[in-house]
Amino acid sequence: MVLYPRAVREPVVDMVGGVAVADPYRWLEGEGAEVEEWLAAQEELCAAQRARWPSHPFFRRVLAEAAGLGGVMTPVTSTPVLRGERRFFLSRGAGRELPAVMVADGTSPPRMLVDPLAFDPSGATVLDAFRPSWSGRLVAFQLSGGGQERPTLRVRDVETGREVGHAVDPGRPTPVAWLADDSGFFYVTGGAADPVRRVRLYRLDTTPGQGADTAPGEDEVVFETPFRQLSVTVSASGRWLSLTCAPGTQSGNMAYLADLSRTGPRAPDLSVVHDGREDGSQALVKFGPGDLVYAITSRAGEGARVCVVDPHARPQPHWTTVIDPRAGQVLSGCVMLADPASQGPVRFLVSLTEDGRGRLSLHDEAGAPLGEVPLPAAGPGTITRLTTVPGREDRAYFLYTDFLTPHTVFQYTLTDGRLSPYDSTAGEAAPVPGDDTDPWGGNSPTVHQVAYTTDQGIEVPMHLILPPGHEHGPRPTMLTAYGGFGGSASPGYSPTITAWVRAGGIYAIAGVRGGGEKGAAWHAAGRGMNKPNTFTDFDAAARWLCTQGLTTPAQLAIRGASHSGLVVATAITRNPHQYAAAVCSDALTDMIRYPHLGIGTWWTDEFGNPDNPRHLPTLLSYSPYHNTNPNTSYPAVLLTSPRHDPRVGAAHTRKLTAALQHATTSHPVLLRTEHDTGHGPRAATRLIDRQADALAFCATHTHLTPPNTDPPHTDHPA
Repeated sequence: MVLYPRAVREPVVDMVGGVAVADPYRWLEGEGAEVEEWLAAQEELCAAQRARWPSHPFFRRVLAEAAGLGGVMTPVTSTPVLRGERRFFLSRGAGRELPAVMVADGTSPPRMLVDPLAFDPSGATVLDAFRPSWSGRLVAFQLSGGGQERPTLRVRDVETGREVGHAVDPGRPTPVAWLADDSGFFYVTGGAADPVRRVRLYRLDTTPGQGADTAPGEDEVVFETPFRQLSVTVSASGRWLSLTCAPGTQSGNMAYLADLSRTGPRAPDLSVVHDGREDGSQALVKFGPGDLVYAITSRAGEGARVCVVDPHARPQPHWTTVIDPRAGQVLSGCVMLADPASQGPVRFLVSLTEDGRGRLSLHDEAGAPLGEVPLPAAGPGTITRLTTVPGREDRAYFLYTDFLTPHTVFQYTLTDGRLSPYDSTAGEAAPVPGDDTDPWGGNSPTVHQVAYTTDQGIEVPMHLILPPGHEHGPRPTMLTAYGGFGGSASPGYSPTITAWVRAGGIYAIAGVRGGGEKGAAWHAAGRGMNKPNTFTDFDAAARWLCTQGLTTPAQLAIRGASHSGLVVATAITRNPHQYAAAVCSDALTDMIRYPHLGIGTWWTDEFGNPDNPRHLPTLLSYSPYHNTNPNTSYPAVLLTSPRHDPRVGAAHTRKLTAALQHATTSHPVLLRTEHDTGHGPRAATRLIDRQADALAFCATHTHLTPPNTDPPHTDHPA
C-alpha cells in the first residue's frame, strides 16, 4: 500500500468571472518550510518505488548507448557556422555531459572555444546560444545556470580565448546581431515580468552608460516595445537591420527594416515593412546574396509562403510572392543560394513537409520549381537547421534525421546539385554513415505512417514504430503527442524511442490538432477555444490503437512534457480507465492560475484568458487540476518537474500530484523533482536518469519485460 505525504487541503476559493473555483493546494505555489518538507517526502517515496522497477538498469544502459549517437535533447554535433577560414560548431564527444563550442582554423584540428563544464563542472550550467562575428574574430555566447533561463552574455576573442568587453544580463536568452565591422552587436533585454523589451547596442569600444539617455552601466537602447516577442538580425554586409515583434508567441507580428549604411547603428531609421496585428499574419525577414531581401510569411489559418521584398519601393516596400506551397505542403525553411564564381541567378532551396515526410526542392528566382533534391533516406524524415554561408552562398547545410537515423549534417552544393554527409569536425564531406552509427545493430524496427478518424470525422496522422519481428499485437505501447503552439511531433531519432522499442514495446506518435503537422489551419483547430479538439484527437488515438489490436488499456502508457504533458494530464483526468500508466513532465495543469505561474501570461493566445468570461468555461472543462475527482481509479502516474521552472512554473506539477494522490484509489502517483536544472537543456546523465525512470515506470505498469530482465511486480494497491 502506498502511503502518500500529507498534503493539507485548504478552503481556498477564487471567484473568477462569477464562478467559484476551488484551489485547495494553493500553498504548493509557495516556497516555505512546509513545501520543502512535502517535496522531500515525495522524493523519498519516489526513490522507494524506483526499487520496484526491474527494467531500470536495462533502460539506463540502452539510453546511455543511444544518447551517444545524439538526439534533440542530447546533440553530438551541429551544422557548421563558417566565417572566412574559421568553422564553428557544437560537439559533445564520447563521455561528455554537455556540448561545447568548437572552432577550427582552415585545415587545423578543431579546438574547444567555449566549454560550459569549465564554468561549472557539475553540469548545472548550460550553453543557451553562441554567435560568431562576421569576421570570425569574436564570438558572443550565453550561459545560464541552475535552470533559471537567465543567461549571462559574454564575448570571447577567438584567437586568444580571452573574454573581451563587458558581460551582460539580458533577462532571457537573446538573439545577437553582429555589426559588419565586429565593433559590437544588437541584442534584446527584458525578463518575463518586465513591461517592455528593448533592443540595445553593445559596443566593444565604449563603456556602458556613455550613450545619450542611457543609465550608467547599461548599453544604448535603439528600440523598445511592450510586445513580449522581440527579435533582431543584421545582414552579413552590415547594411540591413531587421526587427520583428509580437504581443504573443502565435499572434501577428510587426517587422521593421533600417538601412544602417545611411544612419549608422546608434540611430537606425526603422520603417514598418509588415504589420500583422489585425489579420494575425507573421513575417520573418531574411537576407540573401548581394543584400537581397526576402521573407517567409503566413496569415492566420494559412500556410507559409516565400516573398521577395523590394525595400526601396515607396510609399511601402513591395512584396512579391514567389513560392506558395500547394495544399498539404508545409513550408519549414528556405535559404537563397547563388554561385559567386559564375555570377549566376539566385536560387531558393526550400524545405517542406508533406504527409509527415521532409522534402527539399530547388526553385529559380521567380519561384518556379527546378526539381527535388533526393533525401538521404526513405524516411519519413525531418530537415532542420537549413542554413547557408555568407559569401559562399553556393552551398547549404542542414540536419537530417528519421526514427532510425541519428541526426546527421548534410551539405548541398548548388554547382553540381550534390548532397553529401558533412563532417563538421573535419570540415569536409563525410562517408555515408555505416553500421557503427546504427543504433539497431542491423535489426531495425518497422516504421508505419497511418491515419485514424476521430468521432468528429477528422483524419489524424500517426507514426508507429514497431519492434523487429513483432508486427502484431497486442503489446505494451507508448503513446505521445504534442498538439500545441503549431509545433510538430516530427520524425526523428530519439534515444527514448530506441530504448522502448528495443525493450519490445510499440511507440506511437499522434499528430493531433493544435500542432503544425498540417500547417497553420491544423494549429488553429486546436488553439484557444478549440483546444479541446487536441484532447479529443489524443483520446481517439488511444482507442484506435486498442481497436486495431496493437495494445490494450492494460498495456497502454502515455507520456509527454511541456504542452505534451498537458495533453497527458488531460487524458488521464478525462478517461482514466483508458491507460495503464502515464508520465507527465514540466506541464501546465492549472489552467485557471497558469497566467500567474512562470511566463504563463505569454500564452493566452494559445489557451485563452481565464479572466475572459468567454474563455473560462473552456479552460475549466479540461484543466487537469480542476477535473481530478475523488475515489477514482487513476492509472499509475509519474509526474516530473524541476525544483524551479521559470518557464511553466513547478507549482503546476506539485498541485496535480497532491490532487491525484488525494483522489486515486488504486495505482501509485509519484513526484520526481530535479534540482539545479530547468525546463530546457540539461546534462546528458541527468536526461538519461529522467528518461530511464520514465520508461522503467511505464514498463512496470504495462508489463513490458525487456530482454534478460525479471518480470515486474505491481501488486501494491494504494
